[in-house]
Amino acid sequence: MWKERGRPAEVRGILTALLVVAGMLVVATVTVVWSTSQQFPTPQPQASGSATSGSVALQNQSTGGQQGGAPSPETSYVKILLGSADSVSYSFSPVQVTVVIGVNNTVTWVNNDNAAHTVTASDGSFDSGNIGAGGIYTHTFTTPGAYRYFCAYHAWMVGTVVVEA
Repeated sequence: MWKERGRPAEVRGILTALLVVAGMLVVATVTVVWSTSQQFPTPQPQASGSATSGSVALQNQSTGGQQGGAPSPETSYVKILLGSADSVSYSFSPVQVTVVIGVNNTVTWVNNDNAAHTVTASDGSFDSGNIGAGGIYTHTFTTPGAYRYFCAYHAWMVGTVVVEA
């Protein structure tokens, strides 16, 4: 009699575990599909080297040579992926972007994560400051070169902007 009562309990336990695992898989799948299908917001015209978080504009404090010049005719976009603050598997997308001066040398980073991030040049030539969830940072590059950058809050988040003449 005890064996008969134990088996249904074991079966219920296994079914419960399977349901939990299935639920986790559904949540993970929906999260990945949602994060990879996010569209970039339409950027609003703003000064070169500025970050926005909601309606608050944060001016870039850098005085590097890449600040000047009018925005380029086309803007290149880099996403800060959802989950970047929590996983070394997520970061900037694309990790490297190549731009051409006068064509697409304005780059806008879009923070699709729930956490704040920065876009900080390794050589100190630009720094977004804090970019809150949903915020953007735009920078116009005017000097050819390779500009490595990182998130000051999450050391594994690195990227490169290659600027061609």
